[in-house]
Amino acid sequence: MSWQSSQAFLHGQRAGAGQRPVVGMAAAALLASQQGTAQAALAHMQAALQSTLNNIPADIHWPAFQAGLAKYAATPQQHVRPAYPELAKVGRVSLLDAGGTAENGACPVVLVPSMVNRGYILDLAPNFSLAEHLRNTGHRVLLLDWGDPTHSEDKPLTLENIIAERLEPLLQAAAKATGGPVAVVGYCMGGLLSVAAAVRLGPEIVGKLAVAAMPWDFAHTASHAHMQGAAAWLQPLLQASPILEPTAIAQYFWGLDPWSPIRRIMAYGTETDPARLHHLTLLEDWLADGLAIDSPVAHEILLGWYAENNVFKGNWVVQGTPILPQNLKMPVHVTLTQTDILVP
Repeated sequence: MSWQSSQAFLHGQRAGAGQRPVVGMAAAALLASQQGTAQAALAHMQAALQSTLNNIPADIHWPAFQAGLAKYAATPQQHVRPAYPELAKVGRVSLLDAGGTAENGACPVVLVPSMVNRGYILDLAPNFSLAEHLRNTGHRVLLLDWGDPTHSEDKPLTLENIIAERLEPLLQAAAKATGGPVAVVGYCMGGLLSVAAAVRLGPEIVGKLAVAAMPWDFAHTASHAHMQGAAAWLQPLLQASPILEPTAIAQYFWGLDPWSPIRRIMAYGTETDPARLHHLTLLEDWLADGLAIDSPVAHEILLGWYAENNVFKGNWVVQGTPILPQNLKMPVHVTLTQTDILVP
């Protein structure tokens, strides 16, 4: 609890950070209690916390963690990302022109991030950016911005709304603006949304598809068991509110590997290279800058995808179209990692 409170205090006190706390089990339990699901949620949190405290890894050193916290808290937040012009917009979802020129017949590229974290992870800082790398290697780059449901009248949306009425029209706008099919790069959840759009739109709009860190067989993820256990209290929580707050999403990510944030902060405290320290600061700030998600979207993702494995079973349908990999009619590139907790 001291660790959780320290993180919550830290992110509220960061220079220029505003009120964007990373809140763990305690905040999620409070949120659940406000929605009338306290007993089941608290029991779930208590069991997870007790298991965590009974199995503290040998490499966890509290003085090193405290030193890292102090160092991070004293480091000002830096905004280094450019403001890109808006090429098109549907509701709260925007297509941003990240610049560059298509050279030697290279496809324009549309970057599609996840919906639960902000898309600037794909364009984090100069010399630390996928968008910049693509520009420098001869591509026109467009970046999708999902917007924030907490500051929009465009809510609550379903997953079908997101794909058929937001993502697909913007991909069509991208193809029209650039004079032909586009290459779509989907990251994490953005990869699944990109697959659905590519199946439905075909190669006339999505000429090439690349996905990275994208879950598909959810039964082989740690999240599968988590969501099956959480379904009893998660269902009423999602029904009671139009959005799922970033605090609840942060608790879920932390619950998958409670020691990962501790190790990151320990490493932060010992880093001496200024460029590397700058990148670590940007990454930690991004992790703390989560997005809320529409409850109907969260319901289909957390319960339909993770708990029931609908995607892998072939049961995912968007407006009558089954989303099946064999229905992708364009070249597809898949990037995986061997050490990803969310997407093994």
